[in-house]
Amino acid sequence: MRDTRRLETVCEALLARGYELDRADWHAIAAPTGGTDAIGVPGELRVVPAPPGPVGTLEAVGRAVESDRTALFAAHPVDAATVREVLTDPPGLAAETAAGREFYSVPDRLRAGEAGLACCRASEPPVWRERPADGVTADGSRVVLYADGEPGTAFGYAYRRDESGRFEVRDLEDDRTAGRFVSVREMKANAYRPVPVPLVPERLLDDAHLPAAWALATVEDGRVTEIEGA
Repeated sequence: MRDTRRLETVCEALLARGYELDRADWHAIAAPTGGTDAIGVPGELRVVPAPPGPVGTLEAVGRAVESDRTALFAAHPVDAATVREVLTDPPGLAAETAAGREFYSVPDRLRAGEAGLACCRASEPPVWRERPADGVTADGSRVVLYADGEPGTAFGYAYRRDESGRFEVRDLEDDRTAGRFVSVREMKANAYRPVPVPLVPERLLDDAHLPAAWALATVEDGRVTEIEGA
């Protein structure tokens, strides 16, 4: 079943529960009336197909919150599990421990000014974690890049295509060419990893309380099998 059909299936279920629907191409607004059998969250809903990953999921919640609505995802059971993973335990984060938060990454790569795109030396994909600001009594926090489990700099190296079409990696500290590679895959095989942009939830959601900002409708075999509030 296509995403648009799942969206339509959820809209039909909401109509049957007494919501008023205003449909658009890739979403619908569902407004409760006096006779609505509400799904478990108050107010209007912004109904959307479940996005494939963390970025789209948080952006969808953010768009709903901007209009004082709750995001209701229409999802295949597999996609429903992904939505739950992104939005719960911990909400909007890849992980959270006593040491701090770990962020998802967006598809975009971090720019290193005119030098090109940032990369680092690591055998595994780098991750972004939140750590207390410098100083024992300092307030606030900072986002730190970790490469192979160790804190490092996001701007130690940069890469871009040279005149021959190969990827040139430069050591920004020494201002020298560290290597040239025919593809990003070859760069990674030689432990030069592109640095992604961290997905910090509050940058998309401002002060929204994420656990209360979404709901989920699971669609299987052409019908809604479950609607759950956050």
